[in-house]
Amino acid sequence: MATRRFGGVTVCGVKALRSSDTVKSTSTLGLALHAVGAAGVCITGLGVESSALAQTTPTDQTTPPDHTAAKKSSDVSEVVVTGIRPLLGDKIPLSVKDTPQSVNVIPQQLLQEQSVTRLEDALKNVPGVTLNAGEGAARGDTINIRGFSAFNDFFLDGVRDAAIYVRDPFNLESIEVLKGPSATLFGRGSTGGAVNQVSKAPTLNPLGVFTADVGSNDEYRGTLDVDQPIGPNAAIRLNAMGESSEVADRDDVKNRHWGVAPEASFGIGEPTTVTLAYFHLSENDVPDVGIPFVGGAPAPVNRNNDYGLASDHAISDVDIGTLRIKHDFSPNLSIASTTRYADYQFSYQFDAPNFGSVADGGEGPPTAGEPLSSILVGRDSPSSSGTQTNLTEQVDLTARFDTGFLHHTLAAGIELARQTNHLDSYNNPFNSNNNWIPETSLLDPDPNQARPVQAVTKTQITAADSEAAYVTDTVNIGQHFDLIAGVRLDRFAASYDQTAFKTGALLDLSHVDVVPSPRVALVFKPTAWQSFYVSYGTSFDPSAEALTLTTKTANLGPVKATTYEAGSKTSVLDGKLLLTGAIFHTEVDNAQVNDPENPTLTTLQGNETVQGLEFGATGHITSKLEITAGYTYLDGKTSGDTGSTPIVYYHNVAMPNLARNAVNLWAEYKITRPWEVGLGANYLDKRIGNIVTPGTIPAVVPSYVVWSAMTSYKVNDRLKLQLNVINLFDTYYYDNIYYTSASENHVIPGAGRTIKLTARTSF
Repeated sequence: MATRRFGGVTVCGVKALRSSDTVKSTSTLGLALHAVGAAGVCITGLGVESSALAQTTPTDQTTPPDHTAAKKSSDVSEVVVTGIRPLLGDKIPLSVKDTPQSVNVIPQQLLQEQSVTRLEDALKNVPGVTLNAGEGAARGDTINIRGFSAFNDFFLDGVRDAAIYVRDPFNLESIEVLKGPSATLFGRGSTGGAVNQVSKAPTLNPLGVFTADVGSNDEYRGTLDVDQPIGPNAAIRLNAMGESSEVADRDDVKNRHWGVAPEASFGIGEPTTVTLAYFHLSENDVPDVGIPFVGGAPAPVNRNNDYGLASDHAISDVDIGTLRIKHDFSPNLSIASTTRYADYQFSYQFDAPNFGSVADGGEGPPTAGEPLSSILVGRDSPSSSGTQTNLTEQVDLTARFDTGFLHHTLAAGIELARQTNHLDSYNNPFNSNNNWIPETSLLDPDPNQARPVQAVTKTQITAADSEAAYVTDTVNIGQHFDLIAGVRLDRFAASYDQTAFKTGALLDLSHVDVVPSPRVALVFKPTAWQSFYVSYGTSFDPSAEALTLTTKTANLGPVKATTYEAGSKTSVLDGKLLLTGAIFHTEVDNAQVNDPENPTLTTLQGNETVQGLEFGATGHITSKLEITAGYTYLDGKTSGDTGSTPIVYYHNVAMPNLARNAVNLWAEYKITRPWEVGLGANYLDKRIGNIVTPGTIPAVVPSYVVWSAMTSYKVNDRLKLQLNVINLFDTYYYDNIYYTSASENHVIPGAGRTIKLTARTSF
């Protein structure tokens, strides 16, 4: 995300602002610069930033952003472009330093330095994020934030991007991770947080960059980024990507991806700006089905073992079209409309390891002391295909005004959306016939076995309509206090139709939720380089959040959560280093559990609580040494019942896939002007895969530390070479967890040592 200057314009990649716009209403870069100080280092949240931003021309940053800046707009002479739509500077009108919640921003530059090609890998820079695995329609990017599932909490330029696919960052300017409930911004979901992907935007600076990657994992990848002005206030931009790769030490996993993202902006720097964007991504992979648990731990087998079939596939085609129109009536009043249509098609032929059920003629989970050589593994096949569509319209109004000595920034808007999901589920004989594909040896699985043809057994069609209105007022009380108060009202109505082809049985279900979501926060700024905050926020998850309903959930209200957070953000070393810290408490007191009196029903009686703390340090320790570091401590407990017969209650047991301690570190050192080196580490504490009820064995995924290294050399102004070694010490560790029972589970190993050579050339 290198900063570029031209003709009085500074470009670091999203929306264009006229010279009359204020620092307070500008982009992430302008906000961060204002918060950090005259050194010109872009500090972005709880621990992630771009070293290239240190080259930004210093501006006057001694006064914290406030409403009076709008009155001095004639002094501002630069247009700042930071991507199509970052939340920081758009829906959140405060600087990163003054935003009253934990925020991480991963810039494009860091993605390049770490040679990141998947969104999930990028999120390893964010402490408090763990990765899930899934089956059937629960594939693609599946993560937890602060212990809570965020499967449906992905956004692209502020618009919901909840769909089943593996996201590639080739067209991203940055990734924003907002921790804690953000229902006033996003509506449903976001109990632990949300992820906003910020697309690259056309700029008035001609640009041409081609990047080629070659990796020891048989990776061959190329990306293209071309930006071309087509007039004094208009430009077009094209990003493209193609990749063929495998996963080190997971030899049967294959990736074949390509994508293209053309964009055009008109009226850059003018009162009215129009941006048209299209995004396409195609994926044709042989998925990783992981390794099963044996005796409460991942099976002690070779990392290469593949328990799926070579004929498995994970295919997706993503098409997203966006029209964004923004009009500034004055420096203090603007309106924006964002219209999005997205079409997501997917097909998953998936054979996961499963030990089956003794009652159904299978062997069941391995018994204690059973020799590994005698254990056989079956293939569960929850295959599916379908199409999901999202049609969204957002209208946002931003107004700045005074009431006496109070300065207000009012952000209000409406959102209308319609989501549909057409899902075909395929015949899965497993458990009624555990040997429908011959069981295979745990120690020496055969991925080349034949797979019977599966027919579609049922079709599910879901349509969900949502309407929302929201308003947030950020009140500047002098130079030392900001009061933020907001509320959003959501109506979410879903209808679900299921047809079973074998019996002809029809199932029609529907549900409507109307939920208000308040938020209140107070920020205290004793100095221009320091802020303290306390905040309260809520979130909710309707029963049809994942675009599906069952007879158990159709009559349930939403699951609700509340979060309390207090923290501080401090710029030190003359604004070159940002130190952050926060403590928080999130509680869900009506989680879904099975009814103790009737296991066929589900009730809202469970409890989930996560409390913890976060620390971050981001920026330059010296002019040559830059760091990005974060630490999270999470204490998560859950209570409820198993819904079994007899009912087994559990109280305050550990939440699954939650790491009590997590550390991320990335450090870069400029040895000479063209030569840089980097070193990074990720530590994740042990995690429990299952809810440990009386009589059950904990399924424990061990802790790990993974190191990576980088060195780059700028040959000349047009060519840069970079060498990355990922998993430097070839650590055998586990990333994604899936666990429903002692029979049905798997954990996906992380990639072995991977060496990548990158050539980046400009033209």
